[in-house]
Amino acid sequence: MKMRFLGGAGEVGRLAVLIKAASNGILLDYGVSFDANDRPVFPLHVRPKDLTATFLSHAHLDHSGGLPSLYVSTKTPLYSTPLTMELSDLMYADAIKLSGYYLPYTLDEVREAMSSAIPLTYGEPVEIGRDAVVTAYNAGHIPGSAMAVIEAEGRVVVFTGDFNTVDTNMLRGADVYNLPRRPDVVIMEATYASTDHPPREKLEEEFTRSVKEVLEGGGSVLIPSFALGRAQEILLTLVKHGVDSYPIYVDGLARQINQIVGRYPHLLRDPGLYKKALEISIEVPNTYVRKGAMEEPSVIITPAGMLKGGAALFYFKKLAQNRKNGIFLPSFQAPNTPGFQILSKGYAVVDGSTVKVEARLEWFDFSAHAGRGEIEAFIKRFAPETKIILVHTDPSTSAPLVSKLAEEGFDNIYLPTAPGEEISL
Repeated sequence: MKMRFLGGAGEVGRLAVLIKAASNGILLDYGVSFDANDRPVFPLHVRPKDLTATFLSHAHLDHSGGLPSLYVSTKTPLYSTPLTMELSDLMYADAIKLSGYYLPYTLDEVREAMSSAIPLTYGEPVEIGRDAVVTAYNAGHIPGSAMAVIEAEGRVVVFTGDFNTVDTNMLRGADVYNLPRRPDVVIMEATYASTDHPPREKLEEEFTRSVKEVLEGGGSVLIPSFALGRAQEILLTLVKHGVDSYPIYVDGLARQINQIVGRYPHLLRDPGLYKKALEISIEVPNTYVRKGAMEEPSVIITPAGMLKGGAALFYFKKLAQNRKNGIFLPSFQAPNTPGFQILSKGYAVVDGSTVKVEARLEWFDFSAHAGRGEIEAFIKRFAPETKIILVHTDPSTSAPLVSKLAEEGFDNIYLPTAPGEEISL
Protein backbone atom coordinates (compact mmCIF):
# COMPACT_ATOMS: atom_id res chain seq x y z
CA MET A 1 0.00 0.00 0.00
CA LYS A 2 1.26 3.47 -0.93
CA MET A 3 0.09 6.90 0.20
CA ARG A 4 0.62 9.95 -1.97
CA PHE A 5 0.08 13.44 -0.58
CA LEU A 6 -1.55 15.48 -3.32
CA GLY A 7 -2.13 18.50 -1.10
CA GLY A 8 -1.93 19.55 2.52
CA ALA A 9 1.71 18.40 2.74
CA GLY A 10 3.85 21.14 4.23
CA GLU A 11 0.89 23.52 4.12
CA VAL A 12 -2.44 24.26 5.77
CA GLY A 13 -5.26 23.80 3.28
CA ARG A 14 -6.14 21.93 0.06
CA LEU A 15 -5.84 18.57 1.80
CA ALA A 16 -5.84 15.51 -0.46
CA VAL A 17 -4.35 12.05 0.14
CA LEU A 18 -4.41 9.12 -2.26
CA ILE A 19 -4.21 5.57 -0.91
CA LYS A 20 -3.00 3.19 -3.61
CA ALA A 21 -3.29 -0.54 -3.02
CA ALA A 22 -3.41 -3.59 -5.28
CA SER A 23 -7.15 -3.41 -5.91
CA ASN A 24 -8.15 0.03 -4.64
CA GLY A 25 -7.51 3.71 -5.17
CA ILE A 26 -9.07 5.60 -2.25
CA LEU A 27 -9.02 9.39 -2.20
CA LEU A 28 -9.24 11.15 1.17
CA ASP A 29 -10.56 14.71 0.70
CA TYR A 30 -9.73 16.94 -2.26
CA GLY A 31 -9.72 20.55 -1.11
CA VAL A 32 -8.60 23.91 -2.43
CA SER A 33 -6.72 26.84 -0.98
CA PHE A 34 -6.88 30.40 -2.30
CA ASP A 35 -3.99 32.61 -3.47
CA ALA A 36 -3.51 36.31 -2.72
CA ASN A 37 -5.95 37.17 -5.51
CA ASP A 38 -8.60 34.76 -4.19
CA ARG A 39 -8.05 32.30 -7.04
CA PRO A 40 -8.45 28.63 -6.07
CA VAL A 41 -5.31 26.49 -5.88
CA PHE A 42 -5.95 22.78 -6.40
CA PRO A 43 -4.08 19.68 -5.19
CA LEU A 44 -2.01 17.62 -7.59
CA HIS A 45 -4.08 15.85 -10.22
CA VAL A 46 -5.48 12.39 -9.73
CA ARG A 47 -7.08 10.41 -12.54
CA PRO A 48 -10.71 9.69 -11.60
CA LYS A 49 -10.50 6.34 -13.41
CA ASP A 50 -7.84 5.28 -10.88
CA LEU A 51 -10.25 5.77 -7.96
CA THR A 52 -12.51 3.11 -6.51
CA ALA A 53 -13.79 5.37 -3.70
CA THR A 54 -13.57 8.91 -2.32
CA PHE A 55 -14.06 9.84 1.34
CA LEU A 56 -14.96 13.42 2.26
CA SER A 57 -14.33 14.37 5.90
CA HIS A 58 -16.33 17.61 5.99
CA ALA A 59 -17.70 20.49 3.94
CA HIS A 60 -15.06 23.21 4.40
CA LEU A 61 -13.63 24.09 0.99
CA ASP A 62 -10.02 23.41 2.02
CA HIS A 63 -11.09 19.75 2.20
CA SER A 64 -13.97 19.57 -0.27
CA GLY A 65 -13.54 22.37 -2.81
CA GLY A 66 -11.82 20.41 -5.57
CA LEU A 67 -14.03 17.31 -5.58
CA PRO A 68 -16.53 18.32 -8.31
CA SER A 69 -13.63 18.60 -10.80
CA LEU A 70 -13.28 14.81 -10.56
CA TYR A 71 -16.87 14.24 -11.70
CA VAL A 72 -16.68 15.52 -15.27
CA SER A 73 -16.89 12.07 -16.86
CA THR A 74 -16.43 9.49 -14.08
CA LYS A 75 -18.80 8.76 -11.18
CA THR A 76 -16.59 7.49 -8.36
CA PRO A 77 -18.62 6.53 -5.26
CA LEU A 78 -18.35 9.41 -2.76
CA TYR A 79 -18.65 8.44 0.91
CA SER A 80 -19.58 11.03 3.50
CA THR A 81 -22.21 11.90 6.07
CA PRO A 82 -25.54 13.21 4.73
CA LEU A 83 -25.06 16.56 6.51
CA THR A 84 -21.62 17.02 4.95
CA MET A 85 -23.06 16.42 1.49
CA GLU A 86 -25.92 18.84 2.02
CA LEU A 87 -23.57 21.52 3.32
CA SER A 88 -21.05 20.84 0.53
CA ASP A 89 -23.77 21.35 -2.08
CA LEU A 90 -24.43 24.81 -0.63
CA MET A 91 -20.71 25.64 -0.34
CA TYR A 92 -20.08 24.65 -3.98
CA ALA A 93 -22.91 26.85 -5.21
CA ASP A 94 -21.48 29.77 -3.24
CA ALA A 95 -17.94 29.09 -4.54
CA ILE A 96 -19.19 29.04 -8.13
CA LYS A 97 -20.99 32.34 -7.55
CA LEU A 98 -17.84 33.95 -6.13
CA SER A 99 -15.03 32.25 -8.10
CA GLY A 100 -16.75 30.45 -10.96
CA TYR A 101 -14.45 31.92 -13.61
CA TYR A 102 -11.46 30.17 -12.00
CA LEU A 103 -13.12 26.85 -11.17
CA PRO A 104 -12.82 23.88 -13.54
CA TYR A 105 -16.37 22.78 -12.76
CA THR A 106 -19.93 24.06 -12.92
CA LEU A 107 -23.17 23.14 -11.19
CA ASP A 108 -23.42 20.17 -13.61
CA GLU A 109 -20.33 18.55 -12.05
CA VAL A 110 -21.60 19.40 -8.58
CA ARG A 111 -24.82 17.53 -9.37
CA GLU A 112 -22.78 14.55 -10.59
CA ALA A 113 -20.81 14.51 -7.35
CA MET A 114 -23.99 14.74 -5.27
CA SER A 115 -25.62 11.90 -7.20
CA SER A 116 -22.52 9.75 -6.52
CA ALA A 117 -22.79 10.21 -2.76
CA ILE A 118 -23.27 7.19 -0.48
CA PRO A 119 -24.29 8.17 3.07
CA LEU A 120 -22.24 7.21 6.12
CA THR A 121 -23.59 6.89 9.66
CA TYR A 122 -21.18 7.23 12.56
CA GLY A 123 -20.04 3.81 13.76
CA GLU A 124 -21.51 1.76 10.89
CA PRO A 125 -18.99 0.00 8.57
CA VAL A 126 -19.61 0.32 4.82
CA GLU A 127 -17.91 -1.60 1.99
CA ILE A 128 -16.14 0.85 -0.32
CA GLY A 129 -14.38 -1.32 -2.86
CA ARG A 130 -12.57 -4.61 -3.30
CA ASP A 131 -11.78 -5.93 0.18
CA ALA A 132 -12.14 -2.42 1.66
CA VAL A 133 -14.38 -1.04 4.41
CA VAL A 134 -14.77 2.46 5.88
CA THR A 135 -16.23 3.37 9.28
CA ALA A 136 -16.89 7.03 10.11
CA TYR A 137 -16.76 8.60 13.57
CA ASN A 138 -17.61 12.07 14.83
CA ALA A 139 -14.61 14.39 14.37
CA GLY A 140 -15.92 17.20 16.60
CA HIS A 141 -14.85 19.88 14.09
CA ILE A 142 -18.05 21.12 12.43
CA PRO A 143 -21.50 19.51 12.12
CA GLY A 144 -21.29 16.36 10.02
CA SER A 145 -17.50 16.16 10.15
CA ALA A 146 -16.06 12.64 10.28
CA MET A 147 -12.86 10.76 10.91
CA ALA A 148 -12.43 7.56 8.89
CA VAL A 149 -11.12 4.13 9.79
CA ILE A 150 -10.29 2.39 6.52
CA GLU A 151 -9.57 -1.33 6.42
CA ALA A 152 -8.21 -2.26 3.01
CA GLU A 153 -6.39 -5.36 1.84
CA GLY A 154 -5.08 -6.25 5.28
CA ARG A 155 -4.11 -2.73 6.33
CA VAL A 156 -5.82 -0.30 8.72
CA VAL A 157 -5.65 3.46 8.11
CA VAL A 158 -7.06 6.20 10.38
CA PHE A 159 -7.74 9.57 8.72
CA THR A 160 -8.83 12.46 10.93
CA GLY A 161 -9.66 15.20 8.46
CA ASP A 162 -9.93 18.22 10.75
CA PHE A 163 -10.74 17.21 14.32
CA ASN A 164 -11.32 18.66 17.77
CA THR A 165 -11.34 16.59 20.96
CA VAL A 166 -12.77 19.37 23.16
CA ASP A 167 -16.53 19.77 23.66
CA THR A 168 -17.99 23.00 22.28
CA ASN A 169 -21.47 24.44 22.65
CA MET A 170 -22.41 22.94 19.30
CA LEU A 171 -20.64 19.58 19.22
CA ARG A 172 -19.25 16.83 21.39
CA GLY A 173 -15.51 16.34 21.06
CA ALA A 174 -14.17 13.81 18.57
CA ASP A 175 -15.10 10.21 19.22
CA VAL A 176 -11.46 9.12 19.59
CA TYR A 177 -12.24 6.21 21.88
CA ASN A 178 -13.72 4.19 19.04
CA LEU A 179 -10.54 4.40 16.98
CA PRO A 180 -8.29 1.32 16.84
CA ARG A 181 -5.19 1.48 19.05
CA ARG A 182 -2.89 -0.32 16.62
CA PRO A 183 -3.67 0.83 13.08
CA ASP A 184 -0.89 0.62 10.51
CA VAL A 185 -0.98 4.37 9.90
CA VAL A 186 -2.72 7.51 11.21
CA ILE A 187 -3.00 10.47 8.82
CA MET A 188 -3.88 13.43 11.02
CA GLU A 189 -4.13 17.19 10.80
CA ALA A 190 -1.77 19.21 12.99
CA THR A 191 -2.80 22.77 12.17
CA TYR A 192 -2.12 24.01 15.71
CA ALA A 193 0.87 21.81 16.58
CA SER A 194 2.60 24.75 18.28
CA THR A 195 -0.39 26.44 19.96
CA ASP A 196 -2.63 25.56 22.89
CA HIS A 197 -6.11 27.04 22.79
CA PRO A 198 -7.43 28.80 25.92
CA PRO A 199 -9.77 26.89 28.26
CA ARG A 200 -13.21 26.99 26.69
CA GLU A 201 -15.08 28.17 29.77
CA LYS A 202 -12.71 31.09 30.35
CA LEU A 203 -12.82 32.04 26.65
CA GLU A 204 -16.63 32.13 26.63
CA GLU A 205 -16.76 34.25 29.78
CA GLU A 206 -14.30 36.82 28.40
CA PHE A 207 -16.06 36.94 25.04
CA THR A 208 -19.60 37.36 26.35
CA ARG A 209 -18.48 39.89 28.99
CA SER A 210 -16.90 42.01 26.26
CA VAL A 211 -20.02 41.78 24.09
CA LYS A 212 -22.26 42.83 26.99
CA GLU A 213 -20.02 45.79 27.84
CA VAL A 214 -20.36 47.19 24.31
CA LEU A 215 -24.12 46.63 24.21
CA GLU A 216 -24.67 48.17 27.62
CA GLY A 217 -22.66 51.19 26.47
CA GLY A 218 -25.12 51.75 23.63
CA GLY A 219 -23.03 50.24 20.84
CA SER A 220 -23.38 47.36 18.40
CA VAL A 221 -21.03 44.40 18.04
CA LEU A 222 -19.99 43.10 14.62
CA ILE A 223 -18.73 39.50 14.73
CA PRO A 224 -17.31 38.51 11.32
CA SER A 225 -17.49 34.70 11.29
CA PHE A 226 -16.89 31.76 9.00
CA ALA A 227 -20.33 30.83 7.70
CA LEU A 228 -19.96 27.13 8.44
CA GLY A 229 -19.21 26.17 12.03
CA ARG A 230 -18.00 29.38 13.63
CA ALA A 231 -21.18 31.43 13.09
CA GLN A 232 -23.28 28.72 14.73
CA GLU A 233 -20.88 28.31 17.67
CA ILE A 234 -20.85 32.07 18.32
CA LEU A 235 -24.65 32.21 18.22
CA LEU A 236 -24.95 29.34 20.71
CA THR A 237 -22.35 30.91 23.01
CA LEU A 238 -24.23 34.21 23.11
CA VAL A 239 -27.58 32.56 23.85
CA LYS A 240 -26.09 30.21 26.46
CA HIS A 241 -24.60 33.18 28.34
CA GLY A 242 -27.77 35.28 28.28
CA VAL A 243 -26.84 37.90 25.71
CA ASP A 244 -30.18 37.31 23.98
CA SER A 245 -31.89 40.26 25.67
CA TYR A 246 -30.42 42.28 22.78
CA PRO A 247 -31.20 41.57 19.10
CA ILE A 248 -28.85 39.02 17.51
CA TYR A 249 -28.80 39.25 13.71
CA VAL A 250 -27.44 36.54 11.39
CA ASP A 251 -26.57 37.51 7.82
CA GLY A 252 -25.13 35.98 4.66
CA LEU A 253 -24.57 32.29 3.99
CA ALA A 254 -24.70 31.56 7.72
CA ARG A 255 -28.51 31.89 7.54
CA GLN A 256 -28.93 28.90 5.22
CA ILE A 257 -26.33 26.88 7.11
CA ASN A 258 -28.16 27.53 10.39
CA GLN A 259 -31.32 26.03 8.91
CA ILE A 260 -29.59 23.00 7.36
CA VAL A 261 -27.76 22.12 10.59
CA GLY A 262 -31.03 22.48 12.48
CA ARG A 263 -32.42 19.53 10.53
CA TYR A 264 -29.81 17.23 12.13
CA PRO A 265 -30.43 17.70 15.88
CA HIS A 266 -29.08 14.23 16.72
CA LEU A 267 -25.59 15.40 15.74
CA LEU A 268 -25.63 18.37 18.11
CA ARG A 269 -24.45 18.43 21.71
CA ASP A 270 -27.50 20.39 22.91
CA PRO A 271 -30.39 20.33 20.38
CA GLY A 272 -32.55 22.38 22.75
CA LEU A 273 -30.02 25.21 22.91
CA TYR A 274 -29.67 25.17 19.12
CA LYS A 275 -33.45 25.33 18.64
CA LYS A 276 -33.67 28.24 21.09
CA ALA A 277 -30.83 30.05 19.29
CA LEU A 278 -32.57 29.75 15.92
CA GLU A 279 -35.82 31.05 17.41
CA ILE A 280 -34.12 34.01 19.10
CA SER A 281 -31.83 35.10 16.26
CA ILE A 282 -33.07 37.38 13.48
CA GLU A 283 -32.23 36.47 9.89
CA VAL A 284 -31.22 39.33 7.57
CA PRO A 285 -32.91 38.68 4.21
CA ASN A 286 -32.36 42.06 2.51
CA THR A 287 -30.70 45.48 2.61
CA TYR A 288 -33.64 47.07 4.43
CA VAL A 289 -33.23 44.74 7.44
CA ARG A 290 -29.45 45.04 7.19
CA LYS A 291 -29.61 48.81 7.64
CA GLY A 292 -32.13 48.48 10.47
CA ALA A 293 -29.84 46.11 12.36
CA MET A 294 -27.50 49.01 13.15
CA GLU A 295 -30.12 51.45 14.40
CA GLU A 296 -30.09 50.04 17.94
CA PRO A 297 -27.56 48.19 20.11
CA SER A 298 -27.33 44.71 18.62
CA VAL A 299 -25.05 41.80 17.79
CA ILE A 300 -24.43 41.02 14.12
CA ILE A 301 -22.94 37.64 13.11
CA THR A 302 -22.00 37.47 9.45
CA PRO A 303 -19.45 36.15 6.94
CA ALA A 304 -16.81 36.71 5.83
CA GLY A 305 -14.75 35.68 8.83
CA MET A 306 -11.62 37.54 7.67
CA LEU A 307 -13.58 40.54 6.33
CA LYS A 308 -12.59 39.61 2.77
CA GLY A 309 -16.11 40.12 1.47
CA GLY A 310 -19.73 39.37 2.16
CA ALA A 311 -22.12 41.37 4.31
CA ALA A 312 -19.43 41.79 6.99
CA LEU A 313 -17.78 44.53 4.91
CA PHE A 314 -21.05 46.49 4.71
CA TYR A 315 -21.38 46.51 8.50
CA PHE A 316 -17.67 47.10 9.04
CA LYS A 317 -17.69 50.33 7.03
CA LYS A 318 -20.68 51.59 9.03
CA LEU A 319 -19.61 50.53 12.53
CA ALA A 320 -15.80 50.62 12.64
CA GLN A 321 -15.34 54.35 13.14
CA ASN A 322 -17.60 54.72 16.20
CA ARG A 323 -15.93 54.15 19.59
CA LYS A 324 -19.20 52.88 21.05
CA ASN A 325 -19.19 49.81 18.78
CA GLY A 326 -17.20 46.61 18.87
CA ILE A 327 -15.50 44.57 16.14
CA PHE A 328 -14.84 41.11 17.60
CA LEU A 329 -13.00 38.56 15.48
CA PRO A 330 -13.56 34.94 16.61
CA SER A 331 -11.68 33.30 13.72
CA PHE A 332 -8.15 32.81 12.43
CA GLN A 333 -7.02 35.82 10.37
CA ALA A 334 -4.72 34.96 7.47
CA PRO A 335 -2.01 37.43 6.44
CA ASN A 336 -3.02 39.81 3.63
CA THR A 337 -6.66 39.86 4.73
CA PRO A 338 -8.53 42.92 6.06
CA GLY A 339 -9.07 41.09 9.36
CA PHE A 340 -5.32 40.59 9.82
CA GLN A 341 -4.71 44.18 8.75
CA ILE A 342 -6.99 45.72 11.35
CA LEU A 343 -5.53 43.56 14.14
CA SER A 344 -1.95 44.45 13.23
CA LYS A 345 -2.35 48.05 12.02
CA GLY A 346 -5.72 49.31 13.28
CA TYR A 347 -7.08 50.02 9.83
CA ALA A 348 -8.07 48.22 6.64
CA VAL A 349 -8.27 49.19 2.99
CA VAL A 350 -11.80 48.33 1.85
CA ASP A 351 -13.00 49.00 -1.70
CA GLY A 352 -10.06 51.34 -2.20
CA SER A 353 -10.73 53.41 0.93
CA THR A 354 -8.85 53.29 4.23
CA VAL A 355 -11.15 52.58 7.17
CA LYS A 356 -9.58 53.36 10.54
CA VAL A 357 -10.96 51.28 13.41
CA GLU A 358 -12.09 53.45 16.31
CA ALA A 359 -14.44 50.74 17.64
CA ARG A 360 -13.35 48.34 20.38
CA LEU A 361 -11.32 45.67 18.58
CA GLU A 362 -10.71 42.20 20.00
CA TRP A 363 -9.73 38.72 18.79
CA PHE A 364 -10.95 35.50 20.42
CA ASP A 365 -9.56 32.00 19.82
CA PHE A 366 -12.73 30.02 19.07
CA SER A 367 -10.80 27.40 17.12
CA ALA A 368 -12.54 24.19 16.08
CA HIS A 369 -9.20 22.35 15.72
CA ALA A 370 -7.27 20.32 18.27
CA GLY A 371 -4.55 22.37 19.96
CA ARG A 372 -0.99 21.29 20.70
CA GLY A 373 -1.90 19.44 23.91
CA GLU A 374 -4.77 17.55 22.27
CA ILE A 375 -2.61 16.65 19.24
CA GLU A 376 0.12 15.28 21.49
CA ALA A 377 -2.37 13.25 23.57
CA PHE A 378 -3.97 11.92 20.39
CA ILE A 379 -0.63 10.72 19.00
CA LYS A 380 0.21 8.98 22.28
CA ARG A 381 -3.02 6.96 22.15
CA PHE A 382 -1.61 4.78 19.40
CA ALA A 383 0.86 1.91 19.56
CA PRO A 384 4.58 2.65 19.03
CA GLU A 385 4.57 0.66 15.79
CA THR A 386 1.79 2.80 14.26
CA LYS A 387 3.13 5.26 11.69
CA ILE A 388 1.84 8.80 12.37
CA ILE A 389 1.70 11.23 9.43
CA LEU A 390 1.09 14.94 10.10
CA VAL A 391 -0.65 16.88 7.34
CA HIS A 392 -2.51 20.19 7.06
CA THR A 393 0.29 21.91 8.97
CA ASP A 394 3.19 24.27 8.47
CA PRO A 395 6.40 22.26 9.08
CA SER A 396 7.97 25.20 10.95
CA THR A 397 5.20 25.00 13.56
CA SER A 398 4.93 21.21 13.79
CA ALA A 399 8.61 20.23 13.61
CA PRO A 400 9.30 21.24 17.26
CA LEU A 401 6.51 18.94 18.45
CA VAL A 402 7.87 16.10 16.30
CA SER A 403 11.35 16.63 17.82
CA LYS A 404 9.96 16.72 21.37
CA LEU A 405 8.03 13.49 20.86
CA ALA A 406 11.07 11.82 19.27
CA GLU A 407 13.05 12.62 22.43
CA GLU A 408 10.32 10.86 24.42
CA GLY A 409 10.66 7.76 22.25
CA PHE A 410 7.92 8.46 19.70
CA ASP A 411 10.07 8.13 16.60
CA ASN A 412 7.19 6.96 14.41
CA ILE A 413 6.10 10.41 13.17
CA TYR A 414 6.49 11.47 9.54
CA LEU A 415 6.06 15.04 8.33
CA PRO A 416 5.70 15.38 4.54
CA THR A 417 6.83 18.82 3.42
CA ALA A 418 5.67 19.08 -0.21
CA PRO A 419 2.82 17.81 -2.41
CA GLY A 420 3.81 14.74 -4.39
CA GLU A 421 5.62 12.96 -1.56
CA GLU A 422 4.78 9.29 -1.21
CA ILE A 423 5.32 6.64 1.45
CA SER A 424 4.87 2.88 1.38
CA LEU A 425 3.55 0.54 4.07
